[in-house]
Amino acid sequence: MDCVQIKERDLLKRLASLDLDEGIRIEGQSQTPKIFINRNASGNFVVQFVDNMNSLNNSTHNIKYFYSPAEVLKFVKSTFDKNFSICLY
Repeated sequence: MDCVQIKERDLLKRLASLDLDEGIRIEGQSQTPKIFINRNASGNFVVQFVDNMNSLNNSTHNIKYFYSPAEVLKFVKSTFDKNFSICLY
């Protein structure tokens, strides 16, 4: 999947301007866990957390909904150490 890398400091701005047909993938240093962020038609953020214990195909318990970019950023920072990559797609 081709993507554009962004810096952590730009994440809040990118979240605020995220369109319905765009997404953000965040990966830890070891490629797992991963977080996928999209927006739904109501403008809320849909965040899916994927690690070795669950996958995109078998679990809906790893999906969270957030109302603001600040809430998403707080979740991302609580999930990862400082070493993670951010990719827009």
